[in-house]
Amino acid sequence: FTYPNTYTSYNYSEKNFISSSMSRHCTLLEEVTATYSKKIGKHNFSLMAGQTWEEYNYYSIGGSGAQILNPVESNWYLSKATEDQTYSSDGVARVRRLSFLGRVFYSYADRYMITANFRADASSRFTQNPWGYFPSVALAWRMSEEQWLKNVQWIDNLKIRAGFGQVGNDGIPSGSFIPTMQSSEDVFVAYPLGNPQVIAGGAAVLTQVNTAGKWETNEQWDAGIDFSFWNGKLSGTVDYFLRDTKDALLYVNAPAHVGNRYSLIKNVGNIRNTGVEITLEHKHHIGEFYYNIGGNVSFLHNELTALNGGSPLWGDRTKTDLGMALNSFWGYEYEGVYQSDEEALAQLYQCTSETIGVRAGDARYKDQNADGILDEADKKCIGNPFPKLTYGFNLGADFYGVDIQLFFQGVHGNQVYNAMRERLEGDGTSNALATYMADNVWVGYTEEVRLALLKRGLNFMDLENREGTIPNPLGSPTNTENSTRFIEDGSYLRLKNMQIGYTFPKRITEKFRCSRLRLYATASNLFTITKYSGYDPEIGSGVDYGNYPQSRTFTFGLNATF
Repeated sequence: FTYPNTYTSYNYSEKNFISSSMSRHCTLLEEVTATYSKKIGKHNFSLMAGQTWEEYNYYSIGGSGAQILNPVESNWYLSKATEDQTYSSDGVARVRRLSFLGRVFYSYADRYMITANFRADASSRFTQNPWGYFPSVALAWRMSEEQWLKNVQWIDNLKIRAGFGQVGNDGIPSGSFIPTMQSSEDVFVAYPLGNPQVIAGGAAVLTQVNTAGKWETNEQWDAGIDFSFWNGKLSGTVDYFLRDTKDALLYVNAPAHVGNRYSLIKNVGNIRNTGVEITLEHKHHIGEFYYNIGGNVSFLHNELTALNGGSPLWGDRTKTDLGMALNSFWGYEYEGVYQSDEEALAQLYQCTSETIGVRAGDARYKDQNADGILDEADKKCIGNPFPKLTYGFNLGADFYGVDIQLFFQGVHGNQVYNAMRERLEGDGTSNALATYMADNVWVGYTEEVRLALLKRGLNFMDLENREGTIPNPLGSPTNTENSTRFIEDGSYLRLKNMQIGYTFPKRITEKFRCSRLRLYATASNLFTITKYSGYDPEIGSGVDYGNYPQSRTFTFGLNATF
């Protein structure tokens, strides 16, 4: 490809512009707790009660303008703007939370333990139902303290535990359950009146919200075992959990006749996460060489188990429905590129040459029900953003003052929707196309079409490449439909952190009246092993819009204790 060097109105401004804003944040926090503990023989118990209060306040104000006649630094003020001056606008937010909490703990002979907790939380985010109540209880049996195990020398600790608990979530934007309106003279809510017409200000409801919103409840059942053997040489935990998110707070789209401009938040269903978590660590030494090896692995299954109202939740390239993982990718199954017009008509036989809409060189999607047309019935779940396996492991060693620590982290079995490729392999009108298209795009054009491509900055040296796997840039708009074409394996292994240090021996530090002196160097995100073609496979939402990759950082330091 060759790209002409052109400028558009997006690259420059025809007149200078100024904006100014100020914001203020303030968080107030008050916590009061009281604890009473007592030990009577083999009985040990404690009581705790407390109350917390938190308030967050935010205020901002700002304005803008253009065309400062003498734009020197001393005139960089809103009052100097002569055009496009806006009225000062401000915003305000306040969130308050009040909580009461208590805990009871009892143990007998350090073998049998029970803990019970209770919380009552109130949040200003829920206008009609501010209060939520969340209990929890946990039981534990330290088997290693039993007489029939206490004399087993190689067992340091062996404990079995189980628990049930609930916690609340109010992590939604402030004002989510308050109807909002817009009042201005812009095109969305203004009214044309009179002859000649003038634009009069108006008002409109932006979001008719669900005023009955309440706390989201995360309920978890847990069973596990903790162990330590051979004087701490081998230790670890095994946990099984079942976590239900009830009354999940999610964004939903109201019917069009309601007139909502934005999606609203509603308690719409239940989400179940089940899985197993395992951690292991081995510590030992060979002479003066000390080392440790540790790791953890988590297996997770995510599923929507209940949906109030029964309607699926749609997102950008995603769908959430009963029996599916949250925010599953939804679209067509990509089968390659049509090699001829006849091939397209043979698959989509209900269409004619005038109505088919696709030609040779366009994307081919699988007709799932073989009815001769492509429609919503041919879309399916094409990917899951949740990894089947999340893991991490660390390696450490210390030898005569030289120490090294390595931490690796990774996931396996998840998919990423590479939305950036939709543009890079699109039609070339919104941005420059990827350079690799020169070798992989389907080409079967006439000289006339080649000239049209040149106007878009695309210079194909070869007019024939029917082996290309990327649809032609001048083809059907359906070429960039949501499909498996943009689904990629999101698995990766990353060296998250590495640290190397040297601790000087005391015979040297004592000369400087220093009890400890250590030099160290750390590096983060040194390398990543992945098949993903984007910048970074670690995508929180599962959809990659060209997210900025994590930085590789290096740090050098000195620790001294006197």
